[in-house]
Amino acid sequence: MPIPYLAAAAVILGVVLVFWWTSKVRVSTAPPVAMVVQRIAFPGGTRLHDPQGALVLLERPDEIVIPFEHAVLVIDFPLSHPATVKVSAPLPLGFTRAALLQTICEEYAHVYDAEEGTAATKTIPVEERGPNAGRNRTDGAYGIWGHDLDDLLLTAAHWTREPDGTVLIKLHVEP
Repeated sequence: MPIPYLAAAAVILGVVLVFWWTSKVRVSTAPPVAMVVQRIAFPGGTRLHDPQGALVLLERPDEIVIPFEHAVLVIDFPLSHPATVKVSAPLPLGFTRAALLQTICEEYAHVYDAEEGTAATKTIPVEERGPNAGRNRTDGAYGIWGHDLDDLLLTAAHWTREPDGTVLIKLHVEP
């Protein structure tokens, strides 16, 4: 075979090998460090006991605010023992503002229900507490103290992607 044919065959073989190798080898990897914390504001705050009312007042409800399908929601106020809940977005693209708010409200309600179901010391009803008295501390799974679900106002959510790929959502909740 003449040399130009051998050179052309070598180039074609090289291109095929490079194409095969790039299709089999992972080109990008997960980031080696956590991503920068992202803040999602809920201007004016959102009452956690009324998700439907909160959704009506929500600005830009269809905006994707967390571009990952799975996350871990950390609920720590007003709990003595924080709850970590695995949550999934209804869309593969991630959480919209409305879906995130709905998920947070539902999970807070589940935490309060679980507390009532596991507590030996039950919550004193509001009408029996007296003026300016907060919720008594209960001894259930989470040890809720100081505030009923009706008192809580969500003002922001912060999310970050950890080096292992886990997306953590932490909340800023006020009484």
